[in-house]
Amino acid sequence: MTAQPTDPTPDRRRALTGVALILGAVTEVAGWATVPPQADLESATYLAALGSRPGQAQLSALLLSLGWVLLAFGLLGALSLLRGRRGAVLAMLGAVPAALGMVSVSGQVYSDFYKIALHRGLPTADAVRVFEAAEGLGGTSAWAITGFLLFPALLVMLLGYARAGVVGWWAPALYGVATVGFFLTPPVGWIPTTVIAVMFVPLGALGLRAFARTRVPQAA
Repeated sequence: MTAQPTDPTPDRRRALTGVALILGAVTEVAGWATVPPQADLESATYLAALGSRPGQAQLSALLLSLGWVLLAFGLLGALSLLRGRRGAVLAMLGAVPAALGMVSVSGQVYSDFYKIALHRGLPTADAVRVFEAAEGLGGTSAWAITGFLLFPALLVMLLGYARAGVVGWWAPALYGVATVGFFLTPPVGWIPTTVIAVMFVPLGALGLRAFARTRVPQAA
């Protein structure tokens, strides 16, 4: 009996998932590494940091936006790695809101271009007044909360994958410790960039797992 050809579509999806997760994590870390330095989180300091280095700020914004989108696609694609019910509910409950949060944060990054223009086009007091007025709108706060929820959602997702045996229990443990450290570090600089890199190690491991699940074509 002649063997039926194997459908390559699932393997292609896993390969794209691996690329999205690994490339997304690398791009995101590069975005954090290029954020213009600032001493504190005061509005005037923040606007000055972006406006005084517009080229660097724009590069950082583009990398961060692209990184979040790639990771969002990767999280949804990684759901194909689940086999059976074990851990599936946790993984899906975490992956979907995490992906939505990443898309939300990617959209928020676009406002960096307006912040650059505010600093360069208005006196400092006026720029701060407009910026803080925008940040105080209810819709802005709701958007920020959606982005913040991606962090606990990722932990839930990794717990699901660990329970399903896709990754080891080290993955949610490492991510959880790194996330706590991230919120305790300075706003920008090499320290938060390093912590972010550690946070994304489990996502990179998930991407490698996706590649491992891709069948290698056999020679005729």
